[in-house]
Amino acid sequence: MERLRRVRLLCLGWTSLLLVACGGGGGGNTPPPPTGGPPPPPVSTQTLIETPSAAVRFLSWSTFGGTKAQIDALTGMDAADWLKLEFSRPPTYTLPKLASAPRDQDGQIERWTASGQYWDQMFTAPDQLRQRMAFALSQILVYSDITNLSEQAKRAYYQDILIEHAFGNYRDLLQDVTYSPAMSQWLTYYRNRKGDPNTGRMPDENYARELLQLFTLGLVELNPDGTVATGANEIFDNEDIVGLARVFTGLSGKGLQFWGVPDEDYIYNPLVMFEDQHSTLEKSFLGTTIPPNTSGTESINIALDTIFEHPNLAPFVSRQLIQRLTRSDPPPEYVGRVAAAFEAGRYQSENGQIFGDSRRGNLEATLAAILLDESLFTEPASLSAAEQTGKIREPILRFAHFIRAFDHTNIISLNEWRLVNTIDPATGLGQHPFRSPSVFNFYRPGYIAPNSQSGELGLTAPEFQIMNESSAIGYHNFTSEFAFNFSPQRDGQLESFIPNYDDELSLVDTPADLVDHLALLLTADQLSVPEREAITAILETLPVETGDPAAEAFDRFQKVATAVALVINSPSFAVIW
Repeated sequence: MERLRRVRLLCLGWTSLLLVACGGGGGGNTPPPPTGGPPPPPVSTQTLIETPSAAVRFLSWSTFGGTKAQIDALTGMDAADWLKLEFSRPPTYTLPKLASAPRDQDGQIERWTASGQYWDQMFTAPDQLRQRMAFALSQILVYSDITNLSEQAKRAYYQDILIEHAFGNYRDLLQDVTYSPAMSQWLTYYRNRKGDPNTGRMPDENYARELLQLFTLGLVELNPDGTVATGANEIFDNEDIVGLARVFTGLSGKGLQFWGVPDEDYIYNPLVMFEDQHSTLEKSFLGTTIPPNTSGTESINIALDTIFEHPNLAPFVSRQLIQRLTRSDPPPEYVGRVAAAFEAGRYQSENGQIFGDSRRGNLEATLAAILLDESLFTEPASLSAAEQTGKIREPILRFAHFIRAFDHTNIISLNEWRLVNTIDPATGLGQHPFRSPSVFNFYRPGYIAPNSQSGELGLTAPEFQIMNESSAIGYHNFTSEFAFNFSPQRDGQLESFIPNYDDELSLVDTPADLVDHLALLLTADQLSVPEREAITAILETLPVETGDPAAEAFDRFQKVATAVALVINSPSFAVIW
């Protein structure tokens, strides 16, 4: 116990360094967006994944962490060819699994089931690129079930919308999000009625405001590279919100009546427009006017088309997707290249692969532009200082990478008490899929950490908004339980999340080799020399008892688990370059 206590104290010291280790935009009127067309010229970059460390790095951006088999398969392959294969994989949906989940005597599904199944998909789904992209979208088009954990099917249906459209078109995604029961109740436009001049009742404005501010355009005019335009004006004012709010009236659950009990399956079907409750008034916003007496369905189509065609959309969405995948503080040049692919709806890789369908807003093209960008395949020494920023991996991504790296068996997230609710930063990850505290997500995309080195440099570091002394300790304790395989389980007879340390156990007698192996597997060889030396020194103090096979096996396992716990709590594991 004394050995383990010393190891944990060292980890706590290192994780606190994350609070200071690492920490949005300037010029001209924005031209109207193109409506598609020829792809941008091929980028002059080499996208061959030549080494295992390069494979680990690329998989850290494009999946929930590379397995050993994935690392081997990707090494020596062109990243563009790998993407082409990933785009062709069939999607793994959550709702079918929920429908077949066990029910209690009242016919109800346990309230944690959808959450547990989504964790399972992160760890095991074969369509990792799609799942990672859907998770990124979930932090832009934010829905949370934190206020109602019993919304099982609503949540699963919403998850599946993001999964289905992850490689599709952002306009189609906006359509399905708008008509989803989950979003309508989260942002309070479910059964939103037209105004009543006699009582002074006005349509609910919640969705109208957040659709513009958070999901699509932001607050001020942007240049195509995501920087704030010189002399930028605010995009909308309260009158725009009043006009747009009238659009989202008349929607209710699938059924016969607006106020009646909806059909049992309404929670996983699009909302239905009830014209008698839809505002017939003129609706003016963003320079567009929808004439009086326009139907509800047509009004929504016009509104979404208007928002989608705005020049802010491409840079606003592109920058946030980059932040969630590859760079916490992406330079404007990178944002501009990705936004150009979003606008064109098509992207061509250096080796001639074509991504997208030439329709503006195509997310396959956008995602390919993000992951194949020249800055990701260029030696850091040849990049400008602004382009040398890395990606701070939020707690969910770090934990998922750890689970996938060691081929855990019996992945049954619902059996793990620690995965039931990981929101509390003192005892968990401080983060949980689809359970952010508000529509503003867990962290703001423009967050600059105060009293930090990154803050002094003016770098945006969204993930640092949920990092502090308490969350560093909570993350350490949470992950250590899994590393040492003593996480508390709901069914004590059912052991889940068993790590496979076979490869690591073969290196336990040479601690330096073990640390180098873990440095590659978990940090893409970015673990610093001081970190390697410190971890190696600790491992060399841990004895392995011989003569008693059971005791020897236990000591060897503990030594490997200690090494793993130290690496996954190191600053080098938290940031991928």
